[in-house]
Amino acid sequence: MSVTTRWIDIPAGKDSFGAYLALPKGGKGPGIVIIQEIFGVNGHIRDVVEQYALDGYVAIAPDIFWRSAPRVELEYTGADRDRGIELMKATDFN
Repeated sequence: MSVTTRWIDIPAGKDSFGAYLALPKGGKGPGIVIIQEIFGVNGHIRDVVEQYALDGYVAIAPDIFWRSAPRVELEYTGADRDRGIELMKATDFN
């Protein structure tokens, strides 16, 4: 793979939240923000971020659920799906 990936911390007031970052070969390029689904920054979202980096973008996926379930990774069915819906409903987007 010709991209560099890592989790970073982004300051948010007196706190910070995580985001998955992928840099293209050369370390720079236009930027794109990938918003996670209700399943967290899971393997699929990380793959999407990495694909954009392979295409030359600096790509990042912030952890939207950082306050209630940092770095949660859920599957797409069953109890994980129900948990994702609960997390989404409980998230204050303001």
